[in-house]
Amino acid sequence: MDPLDVIVRTGAAAFATDEHGRVVIWNKAAEELLGHPAASVLGKSCHDIVCGVDVFGNRFCDRQCGVMNMVRRQEPVQHFELEVRKESGEKLAASFSIVQVPGHKPSQFSIVHFLQPVDRARDVSALIHRILADSPAPVVAHAANGAAPPAPPVQLTAREMQILRLLADGASTRDIADSLFISVTTTRNHVQNVLRKLDVHSKLEAVSLALRLHLL
Repeated sequence: MDPLDVIVRTGAAAFATDEHGRVVIWNKAAEELLGHPAASVLGKSCHDIVCGVDVFGNRFCDRQCGVMNMVRRQEPVQHFELEVRKESGEKLAASFSIVQVPGHKPSQFSIVHFLQPVDRARDVSALIHRILADSPAPVVAHAANGAAPPAPPVQLTAREMQILRLLADGASTRDIADSLFISVTTTRNHVQNVLRKLDVHSKLEAVSLALRLHLL
């Protein structure tokens, strides 16, 4: 049995794309959630259908798909959230989980996307409150103009800031490791520390939040 056949029968909203980003499966639950009939999306580019933006409104889905690039580099794709566009034009905040299914050839693969609605406004608000709650107390010493310098909203080490800047430049895990003369394993550990401290689930979310908090 083709493992992708399971997607058709599952009750969870799901769709699959091939190694070129084209939709190859769009199940009934996805039809009901997003409004697009399967017949109207099969064979089309995923980014033209989903039109996803991240939690801060930055464009996520395009021809240079970050998820696909991570799969090609054999990097794990963490859970993430996007605001997607329904067939009616209405926006929907959705939580995504990704599963890679190998094809018959090394260059072939499918990416299965499982998604479910989320209350993004509530979750983003909670995230910001957690970050502010964990921030260090304001510095007592006064600057030359008499004002207290603002405390950083998130405390990252110098190495973690290097990692974050390189992620913002679009560097892969291997690129970062080579640039900093450290192992890929060490690089991944640093990336995970950055994600944990920023309380996000993906590199793209980390960069978006860092820009919003003026860490970059």
